[in-house]
Amino acid sequence: MSKSPNLDTRVAVLGSSSSPAADEAASTSSSTARAKSPLAQDIPSTKKRRLDYLRNGIDADCEVHVAKNPNGVDEASSTCYKKFKCHRLFLATASEKLEHDIFQNKHWNGILQINGVSPESVEVFLEFIYTFELTAERIDLLIIGDVFILSCAYNLPDFLVKFSEELKNVTWPLAGILPAYDLAFRHNIYDLENCCITKILEHAAELKNEPGIIQLQTYAFNYVIQYWLATQALPTNEIIKLIQEYQKEHNLIFRNSLHFPHFIKIIKYFPSVLLDAEGFIHTY
Repeated sequence: MSKSPNLDTRVAVLGSSSSPAADEAASTSSSTARAKSPLAQDIPSTKKRRLDYLRNGIDADCEVHVAKNPNGVDEASSTCYKKFKCHRLFLATASEKLEHDIFQNKHWNGILQINGVSPESVEVFLEFIYTFELTAERIDLLIIGDVFILSCAYNLPDFLVKFSEELKNVTWPLAGILPAYDLAFRHNIYDLENCCITKILEHAAELKNEPGIIQLQTYAFNYVIQYWLATQALPTNEIIKLIQEYQKEHNLIFRNSLHFPHFIKIIKYFPSVLLDAEGFIHTY
């Protein structure tokens, strides 16, 4: 009985059966087929098409107006709003709140007015509604507060989650780290909080001089102090000086019966610290 050729021999035999001319013809045929394939053509993606409709206002049937100065609106000026030409169907299908404001509001006049947030945050908000994605160059830690407001106001929690995820891929300005941490701590946004803690540890020397550290609520400030102590991110005497500044700023003394009981927990991390008759840190 003759033996069957092994696998390698069979592959070699199959490979040697084609001529150079046949190989060239097959290659040409394959290239032609790929050129004719729709996947090989430069067809705009769904995301790009929707962004074009938003950015160029193609067939728009409504507008979103946002005050250029979120802290105040000059009613006498016609240029105080940034206007985005939009599409009711895209907006209304994003959330029940938007559907109500657009299709169930008897006073709807074709304009959705958004106050109290920046135009930059609304632009990111609209891009998310249209594409469920965010443009990398528009991700900015400094607008996280506005993103939170929009996410809550229009019942779009996925917007905040997506924005928080994308923040991991951009540079964080020092001025935005502590406010972002305070926001995440107050509202239990755990992923964002963890990212903030990493930055707080990395930039402890710079952040101890940022105004945001004094503006933290006492619970959040307590955790920052614990992290810095546990990792020895700062010398102990510098941490105590910072606690003194925080105490004076918020008048955390014995008479402040609402907040002092929690503040005293921070002081207990330092057995050498003594308080004066009013409760201020006296010596350490």
